[in-house]
Amino acid sequence: MVNRIINLIKLIKIIKARGNWPLIKRSKKQLLEFILCKNGLNKKPLILIIPYWFYMLKGLDVLVWRLETFGFLFTPNLNNPQ
Repeated sequence: MVNRIINLIKLIKIIKARGNWPLIKRSKKQLLEFILCKNGLNKKPLILIIPYWFYMLKGLDVLVWRLETFGFLFTPNLNNPQ
């Protein structure tokens, strides 16, 4: 339980540091559908959303990867010249 709260705080810090704010501001509806699990790949009833996100916070790396995949987060090595 404590680990999930710590992961939530880490996720907020990651979003503040690496968030793609122009995209987030333009596509609020898509982000809301992602959070509420209403998109086609991950449809869930409203009752199951809180347990789903509680489970997702168990592994922060998967959640960050999904946000990077959808473009809401920049990858951490974006500024490296490699």
